Amino acid sequence: MEPQHSAVILKSNPHGLIISLSPELPFDELVAAVEEKFRTSADFFRNARLALTFRGRNLTRDEENRLVDAIVENAKIQVVCIVDEEKESAEYYKKAVINAQRKKEEGDGFFHRGTLRSGQTLDSETSIVILGDVNPGAQVTSRGNIVVLGCCMGTIYAGAGGDDRCFAAALTMKPALIKIAGFAARSAIIKKKDTGDYPVDPKIVYVKEGHLQIKSITNETLCEYLA
Repeated sequence: MEPQHSAVILKSNPHGLIISLSPELPFDELVAAVEEKFRTSADFFRNARLALTFRGRNLTRDEENRLVDAIVENAKIQVVCIVDEEKESAEYYKKAVINAQRKKEEGDGFFHRGTLRSGQTLDSETSIVILGDVNPGAQVTSRGNIVVLGCCMGTIYAGAGGDDRCFAAALTMKPALIKIAGFAARSAIIKKKDTGDYPVDPKIVYVKEGHLQIKSITNETLCEYLA
C-alpha cells in the first residue's frame, strides 16, 4: 500500500498550488491523504487565495469537488479557481486569480465553500455566501451582505464599510457577535464548546429605526426589510 505522505505532493508559487495525486490509491483513501496533508500545512497558507491544479489523476467533476471541499475544510485556503494542468507559470496563476476575483466582484459577491473553524477569518469587499457553518471563534467580515447556508455561531460583520442597509442571514443564527455597520449585538447563548446542535430556523438580521432586528425569514419580514 502506498504511504499517504507520498500520495499527495504539493508544489506552490505565490498565486497557485499544483497538487500531484497518486493514480493508484483508492479515491476515499486519497481524500483522507489530502485532508491530512492540508491539515498539517494549514498554518503555512494563512487564508491565501489560490488557484489549484490537480495532476497525476483523471478526476470527475464530483471527485474534484470532494477534493476541493477537503482542502477548504482542512486548511486556511480560499480556492478561487481550478487551472488547466498544462499551465504552470507563476504569471499564469496570478492572472487566473486576478480574473477570478474580478468576476466575483462584478457579480457583487462570491461563494465560500466549507466550514470556517475556530481561528479562521474571512474578509470580503463584496457580499458573500458561505456554503457551510461559521463555528465559534471564526470571523466573517464583509462590506456587503453575509449569508450563511449553515449554522452561524462565530462573529459576523456585514456592512463593514458603514452601509447600514446591509443584512446578515443564516439557516441557524446563533452568532457570538453580530455587527452591521455601527450596530452590534451579542448572543445570549455562551458556550465554551458549541456543537452547533440547533434546529434549522432561518433568520435575517438588519437595521431598522436605529436598532438591529433579528427575525425569522418570512414574506412579511422581507417586505419590512425592503421598505
